[in-house]
Amino acid sequence: MRLKKRNKKILLSLLCVFSIPTIVCGQENTIQIDSTNYKTYIRSLPAFTMYGDNYFITGTSTEADAFSAEGSDGKFEIGFKQRLTNHNILWDMIPYFTYRQKAFWDIYKESFPFRETNYNPSFKMTKYFVDEEGVDAELWFGFEHESNGRDEENSRSWNFFSVEYFRFFNSQTAFRAKAWLPVGDISDNDDILSYRGIFSLGITYSPSQRWYFDIDAQPAWGKQLQGNIKAGISFKVSKRSNQFLYLQYFGGYSEDLIDYDKSVSNIRLGIAFKDLFLNFKQRNN
Repeated sequence: MRLKKRNKKILLSLLCVFSIPTIVCGQENTIQIDSTNYKTYIRSLPAFTMYGDNYFITGTSTEADAFSAEGSDGKFEIGFKQRLTNHNILWDMIPYFTYRQKAFWDIYKESFPFRETNYNPSFKMTKYFVDEEGVDAELWFGFEHESNGRDEENSRSWNFFSVEYFRFFNSQTAFRAKAWLPVGDISDNDDILSYRGIFSLGITYSPSQRWYFDIDAQPAWGKQLQGNIKAGISFKVSKRSNQFLYLQYFGGYSEDLIDYDKSVSNIRLGIAFKDLFLNFKQRNN
């Protein structure tokens, strides 16, 4: 009888881990990460997992061409990461290959052309900081490439080193910051830092397991203060799923690479699959 109960608990834990990539899986079946078991836990997870939120949204500009085929589109982002090894590396860091792809799809025009697609592969090393309540912070060091895969005058590409810091204050609030430094030739877009800046700051507030509020600011200084702001509201469709209704606003420069020097203001609605892995400490709500 004890063996059956134990197997049931193991099965529930596995279902929890593989169905929703987060340490939050309900009070009875929560896997508590602490300083004694977090390495084992992370290495027991699938090596290939989602990286960042994946979503498909559609909407329109809030400016003069709003609600027209010219000013409306679809936008989607996908991402994954691959853990490269389970062996200990300097400072107990974990190496990952990560990939993000963002596309802008003119679904309201004839033949549904893709206006722009941006590719962002990278190699990153990750350090997790753990206390008695779980993962307290993360530090990511990366070498990244970003381009739009086009040539000649439409080519946009650059390489950069990045540092990302995530801090999880409690079960409701998470802070993130990222900074980057370009390396190599950026002649395709030599003024990109004037519109994209060199850092971004963001915060997520989650009053319950069904609501998430995100805001990210990315200031830049050219002839004037530029950069962009992205804000999102996510509502989980079902408590047992990882599907969210997602409303996103983007205002400012550099939403895509091809027109990084043009300011836009877009609002879009759709569906998202959130990357909640290690994003919040133990929740009781």
